[in-house]
Amino acid sequence: YDHRGIDLISLANDVVDLFLSDVRTGASTITMQLAKTVSFGPEQVLIRKLKEMLLALKIERELTKDEILELYVNIMAFGKSAYGVQAAAHTYYGRPVAELNVAQLAMLAGIMKKPTAGNPINGPEWALDRRNLVLRRMRSQGSITDAEYGEAVAAPITAGVHRRGIDLPAPYPAEWVRQQLFERYGNDIYTGFEVYSTLDSKRQAAAQRAIRQGVLDYDIRHGYRGPEGQLALDTVALGEGGALDGNAVAEALESFRTSNGLEPAVVVALQERRIEVMRGNTEVVPIDWDGLRWAPYLDTDRRGPTPRTAAEIVSRGDVVRVLQDDEGAWRLRQLPDVQAALVALDPGTGAIQALVGGWDFHAKQFNHALQAARQPGSGFKPFVYSAALDNGVTPSSMFLNAPLVFEDDNLEMAYRPRNDSGEFSGPMRLREALARSINMVSMRVMTRIGAQSVLDHVDGFGFDTATLPKDIQLSIGGGTMMFTPLDMARAYAVIANGGFLIEPNIVGRVERLDGSLVFEGEYPRACEPCPESDEGPVPPSATRVIDEANAFVMNSLLGDVIAHPRGTGRRARELERPDLAGKTGTTDQSTDTWFNGYHPNLAATVWVGFSDHRPTGEGEYGSRTPLTIWMDFMRTALAEEPVIERPIPDGVVRVKVNRETGRVARPDDPNALFEYFLAENPPKRSERVGSEDRAQVRPEDIF
Repeated sequence: YDHRGIDLISLANDVVDLFLSDVRTGASTITMQLAKTVSFGPEQVLIRKLKEMLLALKIERELTKDEILELYVNIMAFGKSAYGVQAAAHTYYGRPVAELNVAQLAMLAGIMKKPTAGNPINGPEWALDRRNLVLRRMRSQGSITDAEYGEAVAAPITAGVHRRGIDLPAPYPAEWVRQQLFERYGNDIYTGFEVYSTLDSKRQAAAQRAIRQGVLDYDIRHGYRGPEGQLALDTVALGEGGALDGNAVAEALESFRTSNGLEPAVVVALQERRIEVMRGNTEVVPIDWDGLRWAPYLDTDRRGPTPRTAAEIVSRGDVVRVLQDDEGAWRLRQLPDVQAALVALDPGTGAIQALVGGWDFHAKQFNHALQAARQPGSGFKPFVYSAALDNGVTPSSMFLNAPLVFEDDNLEMAYRPRNDSGEFSGPMRLREALARSINMVSMRVMTRIGAQSVLDHVDGFGFDTATLPKDIQLSIGGGTMMFTPLDMARAYAVIANGGFLIEPNIVGRVERLDGSLVFEGEYPRACEPCPESDEGPVPPSATRVIDEANAFVMNSLLGDVIAHPRGTGRRARELERPDLAGKTGTTDQSTDTWFNGYHPNLAATVWVGFSDHRPTGEGEYGSRTPLTIWMDFMRTALAEEPVIERPIPDGVVRVKVNRETGRVARPDDPNALFEYFLAENPPKRSERVGSEDRAQVRPEDIF
């Protein structure tokens, strides 16, 4: 209590440690530790220390010492997935803090020094010594009497692991729920609320697994970036007789918290193709060559040469990350740099079924699913095509896949959009262009129907068109539109549910501890009118924003993104579900990569990218990591869902057309296929390859 928030001596020691590249100490005062915990990552860098210092000074000005201590003990890690002293009391003793005795309270106070290796389950001897140290300090400052001290210090360890009634830790959606309730009820939410969310625990678990595996696979693909730190084993971690002091190593590792299952460890021995690492619980485990031999990192696009020995990858004293696989073998890993998000909702009700906002909530509370407005890339094309259907364009309309040039006074030079493949294949049907994500055709579609028609139409999908530029062609190509994954999932749900704009929601019901009702969610549903039910009053109807016929044809088009042999989402065919549809999205330099897809009962969007908008690297597209994550999630999420075949609604006709020309086919045409059309805009027998499109292409745009 006798400081102003900063321990200058400890800060100076950290600066020395930084320049010596040693991992020795952590934050000093409780205020600085609080500043570090709530705002910054675990790496020891000078800039972070300075930021912590400034925040600590601000905390000291705004809060009393008691308030700082209360906040500190309510957010700190206590091991065994317990964060906060109340959670720790329930985890280790199965009771609230108010019911613990002096020995148990002292045990919890001691855990915070080493929550992983020093808790009474993983490190009982250390925990007991630490508890008794706390008791001695309590006696010396008069907090307990000599008699109370004697009784407490003689008490055995009574801690166990008492599992709390949580089906699945899901911090990203839990925090969103807390924020919504706090906005509505303020501090009353801390007086005892029972909250029932809309989450499906199986789907949430599947989403978390899919994001974790997808990010790890991406990270391995792009190579090893090096250790997080260096521990000078020969000077800091030597015990008696020159043996390695496991407690010293474990203490150093405390500043490197476990992140989404990736444990910190120190390399303690190297052989030619094998290493040994010490974990935070002082256990030494081997990592064989299979767990080591991924190539060194060069940059985002390239990996280094395949390593031949362990010494080419790590050195003794390196602080690294390790992971135990399903077979029990340990593998070298690293904290991923890339981020990913997934949000899945019920298209009929808007109920959030699963939500993951990033790699590790406890490292970075920023929720990419809700807060990260990013460029949607080709993921926006379906809404342009939906507008086109209402403006006379059909799935068999022919458009020229050839270069285009846009002149704009606001640009320093002419804008020349391109296809990802770099190829231009001439005339093609609209359906094939969407399945293959041909940018040139999308540009021509917008040119034909006009930018204002697109803006007027996409407003119905929940997008804030006031933020969109009028030159929407350049916006899609140049990437000035920005939407969150939740925005995209909501928009795709319109097509999935037949044309209704639903309201995403995650809070289903709130009760007080005495059972009295605080809140019951009544959200609009995708129906008109909604049928009566024995479960309660008739729910309100969501707003219809496109007609059922438009939604049906768009669903058919997006189904071909997966079903077409050259569709960008064709890998999802391995799920063997004909009722899936979606669209990839990839922006310039693969800065943002997406897959937006749905089943009639579940819409899910996946985004992958860097928080600082760096390119994700060569070979990274929406059809790679995002689609893989989406498939892994949907495989589990739809395991109990039946295959649904949509009936053809009123207002849609099915006509045979020629595959090459898009015109109505002759009865004996061997190159014919069935196509869907809006009834008011059937294909004409005289329809020809778009002469107006050819007129738009100048010679200098082609050659």
